Parts: sequence; structure tokens; C-alpha cells
Amino acid sequence: MKKNIIRVYIALIISFFIGMIFIDTIYAGTLSWGSRGEEIKIVQIKLKNWGYYDGQIDGIFGKKTYQAVVRFQRKNGLAVDGKVGAQTRRALGMPQRLTSTKYSETVKLAQKKLKQWGYYTGSVDGIYGAYTYDAVVRFQRKNGLRADGNIGPATKRALGIGENPSKTAYRTTSRGVSRNDDINLLAMAIHGEARGEPYVGQVAVGAVILNRVKNPSFPNSIAGVIFQPGAFTAVDDGQIYLTPNEQSYKAARDVLNGWDPTGGAIYYWNPAIATSKWIWTRKVTLKIGKHWFAHE
Repeated sequence: MKKNIIRVYIALIISFFIGMIFIDTIYAGTLSWGSRGEEIKIVQIKLKNWGYYDGQIDGIFGKKTYQAVVRFQRKNGLAVDGKVGAQTRRALGMPQRLTSTKYSETVKLAQKKLKQWGYYTGSVDGIYGAYTYDAVVRFQRKNGLRADGNIGPATKRALGIGENPSKTAYRTTSRGVSRNDDINLLAMAIHGEARGEPYVGQVAVGAVILNRVKNPSFPNSIAGVIFQPGAFTAVDDGQIYLTPNEQSYKAARDVLNGWDPTGGAIYYWNPAIATSKWIWTRKVTLKIGKHWFAHE
């Protein structure tokens, strides 16, 4: 009788551990020796960035990946089993499956923009893989967003991707004004106000102008906003009439195509040279290059 009870206990213990392994594999997406795919690439990229892995980003969970996972687990007080289970996934910042083999127009637009801005080096194929994930995370960190790798609403706005990305239409800001007119004037303002700033900072300045056009507190055209008395230093000192370079035109086109790195800011200033006492009453929500930005 006693032997039977012991056998039952042993069977229950074995079943428990098997169940835990099964649950971890099915629901947490455990990655282990021999696993292959895009998620392994993400693990390798993260471990390589943090100095645990020195092998190739090949998506194959082999000896070097296993050793890197073990080192990471030891360093972070995790169970050292060499597997990327639920706890290790969370520690790596991979709370869920992030990759996909399905085509997405949103992913394609994100890849295109991220490639243009130097974050992404892969193919613009609309498939969310490891390199897209890595590029999105780096973009999010650079722009003060939650670095979770998801192309959510905030990241879409920062990338300039609308809710319906397949139907992006340009609308001029006033009657009788063509897209080329808007691009030219916006490029002049960007060049006059932000030449020498990082590219994203130039786009941000242009975005503020367009955000003002949409705001009822400001004139409802690009020309009206730019030439509003006292609004921009470049207008006051004549620098707006300098010939814009190609980068300024490129930034203007990106702004009109919907990219807003500021997420809706309507003010910006350079704290080193700002003379307006009023502007210092604005709450700083973002800093890009030498400029500070505020939403209200």
C-alpha cells in the first residue's frame, strides 16, 4: 500500500513538471536548442547588443546562442536552463510573439520610413521579422517612445503612418496653393530655422508648422503660420529667403506625407538663444537636437 502511494506521488510530480514544460512551451513560446526562426534572431540581436553573444545573427539556436542565454540568465538571477521561456522572454523584453509571416501594409510603410532614416537595413517586404523589430525598438528609444517593438498608435504617429495607411492623401492648406508651393515654402522655413540640426529635428520643425495649421489658435495655411508676425526668427531676420538645400526639401516632403516626430507639438525653441520670457512658461515634452518642443 505504501509503495503504491509513493508511486502515485512520483507520478503526480512527474506529471506536474511535464505540464509546466508543456504550458511554458505552448503559451510562452519557449525557445531552446535546435529552434529556428525570426524570434531566435531577436534573441541573438538582443544578447549581442548587450555583450552576451558574439556569433552570427542566423536564427539558429545553437551552442553559442545557448551559452549566451545561460550567461544572461546567471547575470539576471533567472533559472539557468539555457532556454528562452516565460521569465527569460520577459527579461529580454519579449513578452509575446512579435514576428509574423503575414504581409502588412503598415509594416511595409514602417520599413520604408525606417530604412530611409537609417534604422533598418533589411528588405521592404511588409513582413515583420527580427530586423524590423530591432529597427522599431531603436526608433522608439531615439524618439522617447516605449521600446516594445510594437508598431502601436504612438509609434505610428511618430512614423507618420495614418490609421488607414493605404489611403494617404495630400490636401493643400489653402485655395490656389499647389503641393509644390507648400513644399517650397515649408522647405524655406525648415532651412531658415533648422539647418544644421539632425534630420529628424528638421522634420520636427516642419511638423510644428503643420500642427499649427491644424490648430484653431493659429492661421489655417502654411503661409499664414510662417509669416504670422513674430512667430519665427528666420522670417524676422530674413534667413527664410536663403536657398533651401535638398535635405530641407526632403524634410518638407516627409512632413507633408505625415511624419511628425513631435507627436503633435505646436511650439519649439532653442534654449541657448531664446529671448522670449513667455516661451519658458511652456512645458517641455520633447528635445531633438538643440530644440525643445511643447504641445501647449
